[in-house]
Amino acid sequence: MSEPREITIQHVLISFDDAPTEATRTLDEAQALAETVMNQAQGDHDFSDLVREHSDDPVKPGDEQPGTYRLLNHDVEGMTFASFVSELNLRASEKEKELIQLVQSGEMPPTEAESEMQSFVEGLQAEAAHASATLPHPRAAMVPAFGDVGFGLAVGEVGVASFDEKASPFGWHVIKRLA
Repeated sequence: MSEPREITIQHVLISFDDAPTEATRTLDEAQALAETVMNQAQGDHDFSDLVREHSDDPVKPGDEQPGTYRLLNHDVEGMTFASFVSELNLRASEKEKELIQLVQSGEMPPTEAESEMQSFVEGLQAEAAHASATLPHPRAAMVPAFGDVGFGLAVGEVGVASFDEKASPFGWHVIKRLA
């Protein structure tokens, strides 16, 4: 069976103190928690509640489906979050050049230019936060085990990407495929 072109998944990251996160539990504690969360996810527990309660990924207040990502499979073209961020960076660079010219010509004081650039960047950050939740991420941008497990699941199925220094260096990902 071939893999889908695009999936939507929700995940709980369960990390540990030696991983590149802020988690404070030990490796053994993380593994035990991952097994518990996996069992709960396969039961009738609400997956969003599991994300809110256990994930070491940041959860935004009010997010109805925290930990959700859309992923594009290898060799699938389309607007991705990464390409969107590249466009935002280009816009920021253009705005910076425009403001530098205004300051150099004496049309704008440096403090006003700094304030305008700060406001512009804050607007771009808000756009990026929204796009992160709506645009797909390329599979290659994620750790390998994340995509391998996610693309191998049927809709509604739950799986786990176990900690591996290369394939899943942040810890365990308990993953549910939504679409």
